[in-house]
Amino acid sequence: MPVRRSCSFCGNDIEPGTGKMFIKKDGTIFLFCSSKCQANLLKLGRIPRWTPWTQAYRRATGAVAAEAAAELVVEETPAAASGASADAVIDTPKGRDIPSDLVDLIDKRLGPDLGRGDIERHYAEFVRSEAFRHSILNVAKKAHAGKTITHIEKAEFLAYKDSAEGRRIFKAWLDRQWGKVKGKKGEEGEGAPAPTAKKVKKGG
Repeated sequence: MPVRRSCSFCGNDIEPGTGKMFIKKDGTIFLFCSSKCQANLLKLGRIPRWTPWTQAYRRATGAVAAEAAAELVVEETPAAASGASADAVIDTPKGRDIPSDLVDLIDKRLGPDLGRGDIERHYAEFVRSEAFRHSILNVAKKAHAGKTITHIEKAEFLAYKDSAEGRRIFKAWLDRQWGKVKGKKGEEGEGAPAPTAKKVKKGG
């Protein structure tokens, strides 16, 4: 009976005679069902439990997502309550739970070598931004057409983060923040005292 093998990234079964094997210098063996999974793990550095189409993500968020679906408060949208979702509560990871890919992008774009406190401050500014709230609420509304969204769970935030829309909004926010950081650095440079001219030696 053939040995059952599963992909090291997505977790799907690999058919006998197919798949790819990758062995690191330290002896770690990875099995992949496709080039897509190999690229996501080895080149892009993505983590399976944070990538929506993997089994690890479904296992990690399946129970949470099921509870979220049961607990997500959605009501029929009356004509007078069209703006009710503006006050929706959005649960986002905080502190050490902030996704490492967002931490790395913030440090790389606004750093380098930012302290953890600075990274968390930038992240908090992002999740408070109007662009982020407007975008994630629009995505939630499309998923629950005709409903008023009053609560968005962490599992939905994580799925949004890895979507094309989420990546677009985060990149646009990073670009704006970089403009602000660059401007501050420029102001600091302008405020610095001008270098004094060297004294000319006599007879020089």
